[in-house]
This record gives sequence, structure tokens and C-alpha cells, in this order.
Amino acid sequence: MPRALPNAASAIQFLLVAALPVGAASAASFGPVTGTLVGAQTLSTGESGFIGSSGKLEFYTTNDKENVVTITGNNATLTNLGQINATGLARVIRDTSGVKTLVVTNGSLTNSTALMQSYDNDVIQMNAKNASVTLNNYGAMISTNKSASGAQVVDFNAITTGSNVANNFAGAQIIAYEADAVRTGANGQVNNYGLIQSVTTAGGSSDGIDAQNASGAKIANYQGGVIEGGRHGITGGQKTASSVFTIDISNAEGGIIRGMNGSGINLDGFNASQAAIIMNAGLITGHGVTGDGDGIDADGVVQITNTGTIRSINAFSAAGAGLAYSEGISMGGGSVTNSGTIEGLVSAGNNNAVGRGITLAGNDLDNGTREGLYANVTITNQRGGLIRGQSDSAIVTVGAASGYTVTIVNNSGAAIVGGGLTNAAIKTGPDNTTITTGGIINGASSGKAIEMGSGKNSLTITGGEISGSINGGSGNQNTLIVVAGAGNSFTYSGAISNFSKVEVRSGDVTFSGISSYSGATELSGGTLTLVGAQRLSADSALILNGGTLRLSNAGAEGQRFARLSLSGDSSVLLGGSSLTFGALGTVVDGKTLTFTEAASGVYAFRLLGDYSTNSSFLTLLSATHINGQGATYAFDGTYTTVLAAVPEPSTYAMLFAGLGLMGVVARRRRNKV
Repeated sequence: MPRALPNAASAIQFLLVAALPVGAASAASFGPVTGTLVGAQTLSTGESGFIGSSGKLEFYTTNDKENVVTITGNNATLTNLGQINATGLARVIRDTSGVKTLVVTNGSLTNSTALMQSYDNDVIQMNAKNASVTLNNYGAMISTNKSASGAQVVDFNAITTGSNVANNFAGAQIIAYEADAVRTGANGQVNNYGLIQSVTTAGGSSDGIDAQNASGAKIANYQGGVIEGGRHGITGGQKTASSVFTIDISNAEGGIIRGMNGSGINLDGFNASQAAIIMNAGLITGHGVTGDGDGIDADGVVQITNTGTIRSINAFSAAGAGLAYSEGISMGGGSVTNSGTIEGLVSAGNNNAVGRGITLAGNDLDNGTREGLYANVTITNQRGGLIRGQSDSAIVTVGAASGYTVTIVNNSGAAIVGGGLTNAAIKTGPDNTTITTGGIINGASSGKAIEMGSGKNSLTITGGEISGSINGGSGNQNTLIVVAGAGNSFTYSGAISNFSKVEVRSGDVTFSGISSYSGATELSGGTLTLVGAQRLSADSALILNGGTLRLSNAGAEGQRFARLSLSGDSSVLLGGSSLTFGALGTVVDGKTLTFTEAASGVYAFRLLGDYSTNSSFLTLLSATHINGQGATYAFDGTYTTVLAAVPEPSTYAMLFAGLGLMGVVARRRRNKV
């Protein structure tokens, strides 16, 4: 927990100390300090300062350029086991010359009570671009920031070519009030096992760690570590569209990164020149109390690996200002590999926001829309992974067409859940999208599982469960392929629409919903069972290329198709029903078509029109067997009907009276032609 701010007695002590005469800064090694030392100190090359566990070093000034300890030379060391108090406008430690290999240690493995505290300025500031420093904190470093003027605890932001490391060990605290707790500087490294916290009551820009525009930072939050911002937990980003910004963030199991009124991690950017790597095994949360709040908000390109939890708790939008979006992740490109939980939630009673799992889009535009993607996107939801939108889509692509691609892989044992009342669990946009799923996609709340956009889209189903409709989008080259695998099954009761082709390649596949897609239905392996009459659109063509079609509870007329093609040995289980085709397509010579479960005396299938002299039809007829018999045909004036060549005696009267002249056995008929 944060240490208490100075009380009234401390304030009196401060006034007494301020009244003491203070000489010029001492330029030499000092310590060990075991009592109270009042006055500014300077460490030059190779010099050291040491404050013992019972010692205090204090300095007061009204000049914000003065410090308790000023560093002027390389290889200096400062160790504090007691207290260093900077009162007035003094900093505790400052370098303005770019010193090398400075080492600052506050506390030790056996001393967590050491304190460095500033009243109204930074605790430590390295104010030169080529400075090099290592900070080891075992105790407490606190900026009370009395005037709320932006006094950080650790300010390495000026470093651009040097190196800097801040180690905050278990039980240690780095706490800033109304300011960022840590600013990393370029290529800065932060290793946290304790607490890094920014506290705000004014709602200002107070972040746990702010890389600003300094590229190359590496932040590691270990087990037990907490990085918390009054706004964002961790933030930074590009300064301009032409600048480069990179950052590497890892959060171990048991680690927490959270934004109390913003995002857990917020990375501002303009394009793909903002690139981040985030690995999370712990908890990352954002919370929008007065505005946006995402788990991770990366405007540019990001690679995220999540085995923990990434969550947005809430987002706020004033009445009349439009919906706010509480997003587990918002990203402009890159990849997400998830075996944990990614979700967007909203607080109870908040009716002006919706919770999304992942949003794929570029920056917000002034007209309320979003820019397109800045790079390709791949989302892989692995076994055990959950991507959820509490009241909106689990995954959604918004913004203008970018020319980049979106790939979503939902593996067996993984789940994508969402849609709210009106949207699909997965909703894509104008860019070409590929979805492969063997897990769960649940859009039951809206009745929509997948709704693809205007790009060239493909959906491959390898198993699992899909709840809600499947819409291939407004593009005209959309494909759906089911590859359940030999011995495996996939059952779907929803509606399928807007695909140029639906193909079953393997497995036992069952469709029981009423679908409206007008593209071809191709069976190249496995079995497709249609439960009920006319489950597929009559505008769909049937291509039999080595698979099996099975009708169940389909009634007398079963299923109509626009066209029939045969390109591989195939079979049809009619279940007492029949098939009707508007036309005949390609028939490959030498391929067989076997019908079983045909009703006695009823045609197995029929073709609209007279095909008695059509060579492709005669080739098909010779390759067709019905209930173990050869096939024959008849033209009734509207349809050419095909049924078993040797009907049962009870069917002769019907055939002669109703069907007219019967064709001879197919092979004999073909020989005459």
C-alpha cells in the first residue's frame, strides 16, 4: 500500500529544516550518514554516497534546478538505507551532463523501509540524452507532486542514446501522485516485482509507466508485480507518422497491469511504424470511468501472446455522444495468439456502451469512422482460449478497405462468443478474410455466428459447434469448406447464405437449417445429411465429386437443385425421398452414381426438360444404379424422370398410364445411339 503523505508534524519539521542555513553543495563522496544531514550533495567521477538505515539526507529549495544529490561524473554510486527527502522544489537525484554507469540503490534485500521522497518535483531525473543509469529499488520512492505539475518518480525520458535499467523488487514501491510513476527513455528497461503506481484524484494524465515517444523500451512485470495507472497502466507511442516506435512488454503469471481510468496498455500510433510485442500470462485490465477503457489499445501493429486474461471492464460515453466501446483488444494490425481469456465487458446499468472482444481497425477519424488496417492480421484462438464480447461482437473488423488480409483460426477446444442482441459473434469488413474453426463459435444471443464483409472470404469448418447463422458476405467469391475428418461429425442447424460454393470434403456432416446461398454444393468426400425438405436453395447446383448425399425426413420431393454434375464416384441415400434438378451439368465418363433407399415405384431423381437424346444424360444413366438395379428413364412432358430399371409388378400400371413410353435399360439405349 502507498505510504502516507506528510502529516502536520512532518510539515512543521519541514519548516524548521527549511530555516536552517544551507551552504553550497558538497562535491565529494559522503557518508555513511547515520544521523540527519541537511544540504545538497554532489557526486563526481567514481564518488559514492551512503545513507545508513538510521540516517537522513534532506534539502529544501525554491529553485527547481537544485537537487539533494547532483551527479556530475561517471561511475558514481548512491546507496540509501535510510531516508532522502527533497522538500520545496528540489529533486532527490539529477544528472544534466550525461554521466555513465551511475548506480542508485534504495534499500536492500533485508531493508524495505528505505525511502526516497520528493515534495514537488521528480525523485530521480536523468536529463541528458547519453546518460547511463541502473536503479535498484527495494524500498519506497514517492513523488507527492504537491502542485500536480507532473513530477515523476523516475524520469529517464531525456535519454535517447544511453542505457537505463530500473529494477523494482518484491515489496518495493514506486508511487507518483497526479503524475506518471516511471518514464523509461529510449531503450529503457523496467523490471518490476513490486508496485509501480500512479494515483490521481483529478483525473489527469497519470500513467503507471509512460514511454512517451521513446522507442525501444522493454518492460517486464513479474509474478506479484503490479503496474497501475490513474489513467493507463502502460502507455507510449509514435510522435509523428514518420517516426518509429517499438516496445516490448511481458506480464508474467501472477502479474497485474491495469488502467484505472483508461487502458491497461495504451499505444498511440499512426501506422505500421508503431510496432509492439506483448506477452501476457497474468492479468491486464482497462476501465473507462470517464472515457475509453480497453485491455490493450494498440493503434499500430502489435504481436500479442496471451495465456492469461486481457479484459476491458467498462467504457463511458456521455448521453447523446454515441456508443462507447469497451474492447478487450483494439489493434491496427499484427497477430493475437490466445489460450487464455480476452473479453470486453460493461458495468451493470451502463446502456451507452457495449463490450467487444477484439476490434481490428486503424485510428479514429474526425467523422466518427476508423481508418483501415495497417498490416495483415492473424488471430489464433488455441485450445482453452476464450474471446468474448459481452454485448457486441467477439471479433469485429471496422474501417475502410486496406488491402491487407484478416485470418482467424479457432482451434478445437477454443471458443469465440458474442454478438449481443444484433451483431454476429464474428463480423468482418471489406478486407479479404479467412476463417478456420474447429472449436465453438456462439452467436446465439443475436442468432448470428459469422457475418463476413465485402472482401473475398473463405470459411473452413473442421468440427466443433456453430450457433447462429453463417453469412459469407457481399463479395461474389466466397467459399465454405467442411473438413470434419474421417470418422468425425459436424452438425449445424443454422442458415447459410452468400457463398459461391459450399463443399463437404470429409466427415459426417449434417445441415438441418434452411439455407439460401445460391452457389454450388459440392460433395468431394464424406457424407452430407440434409434433415428436412428443401434445406438448401433450389438455386444451388449439386456437384457430386466422390461424396455422399443423404436425405432424412425430406418428404416425397426431398430437395431441388439448379443443376446436377457428376465428376467422381458418388452415392445418394434418398430415405424414401427424391431429387429434382433444373438442368444437367458436366458428367465425367466412367464415374458411378449409386442411389439407395429409393421409394418403390417412385423416381430417384428427375431433370426439367427432355433429355432422351442428351449424350451427357445417357452417360449418366449408364453409370447410375438405384437400389442395386440399373436405371431407366421416362419423359412425362415436363421432366425426364429416372428410376430403377426393374420395377416391382405393382408399379407397371402407374408407369404405363402416367409416364408414357418407357426408355429401355440405359446401356442398351446408349448402344442404339
